[in-house]
Amino acid sequence: MKPNLILGISDNYNYFHLARFFESLFKTPFTGKVVLFAGPNTGPNTLSKLRSLGIEVIRYQNQFTYISDPHPDNFKALPNPIHIYNFRHFLYYDYILKEEAKFVNVLLTDTRDVVFQKDPFDFPITDALHVAMESREKIIGQCHYNSTWMRNGYGQPKLDELGDKIVSCAGTTLGPIAHIKRYLHTLLTDIITLNDAYDCADQAVHNKLLYAGAIQPVRQLFNDDTPILTVGHEFAFQHDAEGYLLDGRNRRANIIHQYDRHPNLLKIIDDQIFPNKLRKNYLKLRYKLLP
Repeated sequence: MKPNLILGISDNYNYFHLARFFESLFKTPFTGKVVLFAGPNTGPNTLSKLRSLGIEVIRYQNQFTYISDPHPDNFKALPNPIHIYNFRHFLYYDYILKEEAKFVNVLLTDTRDVVFQKDPFDFPITDALHVAMESREKIIGQCHYNSTWMRNGYGQPKLDELGDKIVSCAGTTLGPIAHIKRYLHTLLTDIITLNDAYDCADQAVHNKLLYAGAIQPVRQLFNDDTPILTVGHEFAFQHDAEGYLLDGRNRRANIIHQYDRHPNLLKIIDDQIFPNKLRKNYLKLRYKLLP
């Protein structure tokens, strides 16, 4: 059977910043492929550590076309200037164009503030794009960041139109590879039209497309019943006897995103990921700060 695929990106981080992501992932039964696009500020010690874990590391530069051999079907131009939040999708799309026959499902994910409690693909994945929803009380118009991104990218009329919609987080998106490929193409097609591709993050594009029905079929994953908990704006947490975070139906979530907004939750997660000697070794990285 074909494996599943995780795609992420990192720059200006060393392994200390990424350790929670990878150490938690490899504590689960996940056996698929992990690809990390590493920017020019990723040092040799970090690259060596990542590769020793079996991660495929692909170097990129900050100027279009970012990599030396883009697929001929990839986009021929992107806005300049453009933020990493937006141009990362060009890199993900390029990898899928080249390797799509090898994989079943794909997770597009942030890295620094994501941890895993189970294999991220260990839940019923339907024939749809799976998008993570933030707190039901968090709407676009009442969030400084989301409203600013929407206004910068599309103008005040679009913010007025979508201001009462619940925020969907662009930091963890999952689904069968055909849906992810189509999602990335749709996202990039819209990114090239943005008023401002630097001060408008991909999350504004993601939400605009979601509420326009442009990425159907789509399954919205809310925190009360989901394998992906997006907890930045949640403040009441339930844990099982082993300390793992539960969703609204008392089931252990597969993926936790934005946990670092909560110091108490961060401590619990660190105790799970880095017990005893491993924790001591991790803490030493604070001072070594592997380049």
